Amino acid sequence: MARIYLRGIKSATSSHVICPLSSSCILFFLRYCQTQNFELNFLKTTGLNEGDEAACCEVSLLLYKDISVTFLGWDEAPEVVKNVCLPSFHEPEMSLVRAGLCVVLRHIIKSAHAEAPEKHLIDLLGFRQGSMRMCSEVSEWTKLCEVDLLNSITFVIQSLKELRKQPKTVSSDVETCLTLPQDLIRLEGHFKEKCKVHNDNKRRRAELKRLKKILLSFYTKNSAIASNEDAEVPKDGINVDKEECAGLQKREPAGNKCIDEETNNCLIKKIAVSETCFEVEHLLLLPHGVRAIKVEKSFNQTKIVPSVHKMTNTFSSLSTTASNQKGKSCNSLLCEDLISIRSEQCLSLTDIKKVMTLPGVAELVAQLSYQDIEYVHTYSEGAEMTLADLVLFVYFYFFMEHLDFQCNLIEEHLPSVLEWMKHMVSLPTVREASQGLGWSVSKLSSGGNVRREKASVIFTLPEEPEFVDKDEMELSHCAWMKHRALKPEIFQAFKKLEEANIKPFVGKHPQGENVTVDWDTLPPSVHPKEGDVPEKRTHRKCQQLENLVTAVQAVARPGDAVVDFCSGGGHLGIVLAYLLPHCQIYLVENKEESLLKVCSRLESMSLRNVTLYQCNIDYFIGKFDVGVCLHACGSATDMVQQLCLNARASFVICPCCYGSIHNTHLLTYPRSKQFQSSSITYKDFLTLGHAADQTEFNIALEEQGRECMNLVDSDRAAYARELGYQVTLCSLQPLTCTPKNNLLVGIPA
Repeated sequence: MARIYLRGIKSATSSHVICPLSSSCILFFLRYCQTQNFELNFLKTTGLNEGDEAACCEVSLLLYKDISVTFLGWDEAPEVVKNVCLPSFHEPEMSLVRAGLCVVLRHIIKSAHAEAPEKHLIDLLGFRQGSMRMCSEVSEWTKLCEVDLLNSITFVIQSLKELRKQPKTVSSDVETCLTLPQDLIRLEGHFKEKCKVHNDNKRRRAELKRLKKILLSFYTKNSAIASNEDAEVPKDGINVDKEECAGLQKREPAGNKCIDEETNNCLIKKIAVSETCFEVEHLLLLPHGVRAIKVEKSFNQTKIVPSVHKMTNTFSSLSTTASNQKGKSCNSLLCEDLISIRSEQCLSLTDIKKVMTLPGVAELVAQLSYQDIEYVHTYSEGAEMTLADLVLFVYFYFFMEHLDFQCNLIEEHLPSVLEWMKHMVSLPTVREASQGLGWSVSKLSSGGNVRREKASVIFTLPEEPEFVDKDEMELSHCAWMKHRALKPEIFQAFKKLEEANIKPFVGKHPQGENVTVDWDTLPPSVHPKEGDVPEKRTHRKCQQLENLVTAVQAVARPGDAVVDFCSGGGHLGIVLAYLLPHCQIYLVENKEESLLKVCSRLESMSLRNVTLYQCNIDYFIGKFDVGVCLHACGSATDMVQQLCLNARASFVICPCCYGSIHNTHLLTYPRSKQFQSSSITYKDFLTLGHAADQTEFNIALEEQGRECMNLVDSDRAAYARELGYQVTLCSLQPLTCTPKNNLLVGIPA
């Protein structure tokens, strides 16, 4: 059985586990997915004690009596598990360790979905199962959930706990000011942005078809169009296209049920007509959450047909909304037992029929276009609930719990976040999982505790940065944007480096000209063609591997741990594992699909010196002697180099995607003091990186691109030399094996 390793300790009474927010997320997801196919192992890590900053959550152990729960010291954990940050997921039979909150949660969802597909848990992974799939350097949502908000809310919770520890004095009724984390302000701003969805055009057309089908089904039985295709339309009655109506209206509703399965989970919240527009709000119930749609059809009275003109004059103040139905029985478009999906009530059949049978309203419905459809920004990643919402929900629950559920304390600064939180509590699946953990979610759904206790707090906004980058504040944007390099900017960067007397120097490969591998002597399963490499690329891929393998052979010693970062399909790692049988080979890759291909290849081989890790590069914290990567994209190259420098390990690195380098929460550019002391700026360095990607063979800019590529890698080499490394910048042989053919080899002095 697979084992999950979390940070956590037993409480003094041994009835609860005290853990950080990341561990609480795992426990919540196990409850939400209702799965028991895992063993829980809580590890006491450095700095995790009752009352410490990280220990901000308590969960009852009685809730997991059907799951094996073990408490271990850090030294008692398997060595392969101690190589990565927690939480982690160990599958010994596959020699596979998954690490990182998002990676572990995604795997729990996939495993639970395979166990019970009727629950549609896979929907939580979003469009093309891409929710928080990428690493934090690429995906802003992964960074928000795994890094930013995790740290920010943990800090705020600890601050609130410290306030409670302070002795009460005469002035204890004075409220303390705390600054809201900037990450919460970013999230609040994000919720106010217009909702964006994939395949927007296609999906809005489908929503329009569904909505028309629902609304046009509410004609009375004696409606001229519904009962008799040839009947005359009353002069003051409905004036819609007969064929369109016949196609949309398959059969009339029976009782409180919808007209067919497609519309069975639709709820109408509002229908309103004024002199300027026609409005409809409706919800589509999903297995997890809802999808909210708004329609706002604006029209000019001077251009509309007479029946609509008459209707707008007569019923200009007509507005039937769910909020007007409080206290009445709610017969919505669902079956008899309406799921209490939202606190707002939905319109009854009578209300909808009353509006739809009014003269001119049906005509407005028939004239709607897909451009009138607007998705409501209900969830963090758009119109549908995903993994990110559940992670954020756990964070915010414990945040509000430490505020004694005083929602009014954040209502002024975070109204959209608070509205999202209340909506999440209203979802049956979320409420059931929360109550199963003993959480007091009812205090949130009812608006929270409005009573202010003594020694409470007042939250203030953080100081605005001097320069606000919209790309950084808008979470739906990619974490980085390629900088555009113009010829004058490139020449300016060249001039600055020339004035600083910085020139690239390209040396020789550690093995000289001997950079070949005799593939005929290796088992067929070791050859990259067994890893789905296209035939036309196989020869060049072999040449690339030969250069790196021979370089590693020059620096590695028996007993060394060699880490293949960004290992992809394992082409390099598998060759190293076979040629270096006395070394332990670790393959680190964030993409699950790539590692599963490696697993299938390893099954046919007898290699016992390979361990696979699905995690971000920086989540690998184990000791190693040689770090290697082939064509790590952009800043990933520098992350690999930094890990090697931190571990005082040798490195063999072939960079790629120079135009993708960018400052992150871990890295800044330029890297070396030599480049920093020159007048070259961050923007200049991005310009060099972008121009370095123009190295395709037989193009006019190839020579300039190669010069820029050498300059960027010279900065990397200088950075390592400043930390006591002997570094060689050389080229792969032959140069034609790849346009990105630089190789950095570093050995600690």
